[in-house]
Amino acid sequence: MKRRDFITYSTLLTASSTPLANKDRDVLTTEPVGPAWSVAEPMPIQTQELYPSVHQSKLYVAGGIASKQGNLYFTDRFFSYTPETGQWVDEAKLPKPLHHAALVSTGRRLFLVGGFYGAESHFWRMQDEVYEWVDGVWQPSLSLPTPQAEGILAAHDTDIHLVSGQSPKGKANVKRDDHKEVTRHLIWQAGSTQWERAAPIPLARNSATGGWIADQLIVTGGRNAQGNFSNTHIYDKKEDRWREASPMPLPQAGTASVIDQDHLIVFGGEIFVPKAGVFGNVWRYTLSRDEWQAFPSLPTPRHGLGAGKIDGRVYVIGGATQPSGVGTSGINEVLTL
Repeated sequence: MKRRDFITYSTLLTASSTPLANKDRDVLTTEPVGPAWSVAEPMPIQTQELYPSVHQSKLYVAGGIASKQGNLYFTDRFFSYTPETGQWVDEAKLPKPLHHAALVSTGRRLFLVGGFYGAESHFWRMQDEVYEWVDGVWQPSLSLPTPQAEGILAAHDTDIHLVSGQSPKGKANVKRDDHKEVTRHLIWQAGSTQWERAAPIPLARNSATGGWIADQLIVTGGRNAQGNFSNTHIYDKKEDRWREASPMPLPQAGTASVIDQDHLIVFGGEIFVPKAGVFGNVWRYTLSRDEWQAFPSLPTPRHGLGAGKIDGRVYVIGGATQPSGVGTSGINEVLTL
């Protein structure tokens, strides 16, 4: 990775609120105020490595690596957050403690896919299990063809897509080194009894982020053992093929993102090469212009965080304020668009 790729960008998008004279009516008006940050009720526990989902106007968070008095542990807690009340609610616990497990909503149904489960001797035992949340209870659903985690999980209508991430190299599935990045792209179509394969993504990576804009699935950032990526790839569902788009301004991994109309907004992340650090950068990608812009930075830089957009507000939750497991938080910072 070139040194210039790690230049810190300081440009922020701000909007003026200076009063303007209306000559016709001789009154004062103001320009629209730009995106701004505020703080909401923190999560009930300090947690990182989150893959939350908005489902029926609530933000749901499942599992993760939690911290209590500086001690890390895997959690089976499952929470919902309701913006109207500003309150977190404990929902039904997961079948077992999981970290890096991803939630995805199809609108009517909520699923939990993959992740890792294990005790002290096998922290990184990757899972192939899929669960559906039905009437307040987690029920087994159609498992993945092989364990896969830390990829992009995103629903398009009633279909679920899982792209890249990691899978076991062979039979071993205990340590971090037992896994490798994959280009695999799986689709579970509504009513199907199996996961199907779609066009593989050109670049294998884990800890990337992305989402759907119409029939285009955007995937950006991520990493492998050699370092972070800034690459952006876009999948065209109608053509079943990928194309390369403008790279993210910085190579960020361990990020979160949301879709806002024609935009993908990416938050935070971490890097280890050339120097370990955590990002506060927020970027907005515009699909129609294939263009990235700087957005107001995170008030609290962090990685392994989650994000969900509800009614014009983005709730950016949890994560860690230092690389790896240090500084795990329950922060809930809100970006009003």
